[in-house]
Amino acid sequence: LEKEMLKNFAILDVETTGGKFNEEKITDISILVYDGLNVVTKFESLINPEKDIQPFVQRLTGINSELIKNSPIFKDVSKKIFDITKDKIIVAHNVDFDYRIIKNEFQNINIKFQRDVLCTVELSRLILPNLKSYKLSNLLSNFGIVNNNPHRANSDALAALNLFKILIDNDLEMKIIKSNIKSNNNDQ
Repeated sequence: LEKEMLKNFAILDVETTGGKFNEEKITDISILVYDGLNVVTKFESLINPEKDIQPFVQRLTGINSELIKNSPIFKDVSKKIFDITKDKIIVAHNVDFDYRIIKNEFQNINIKFQRDVLCTVELSRLILPNLKSYKLSNLLSNFGIVNNNPHRANSDALAALNLFKILIDNDLEMKIIKSNIKSNNNDQ
């Protein structure tokens, strides 16, 4: 039964333009659907945000206007993102950020997006107490996991997946994981 629950996770990461709160747009997204053994579905895409990317973010991610100029806009990939995450629990490192960004992108095209979420930062604090830091890079180095391309969606999503596997292994009955799933059914 516990392993059956694992089929319902979509581990994801987004990179954005940066900027004012709730005005950020997605520039890079990766979604990995995990069945407890393998990634069964994967989606990744650069996205043309149709706005400038903050210089700080360009330096951090390596994503600039030239790189994304021929990429699809969010609306063009929205159905794929909606479908791949349907009936899934979104898992991310600092999930509130990624979920808010995706939800806003859908809101901008008049689509209501509601998914339950699970945060690997919060889970790490509960399942792996006493660590000095819960930053993704520090957690990964604790377990000898290499993130080849930090601040890029696919590399960070893979890193979050590897961390999530460790959290599952340390919460065998999935009690902590189950009790920390946040429902967003009442979102407006």
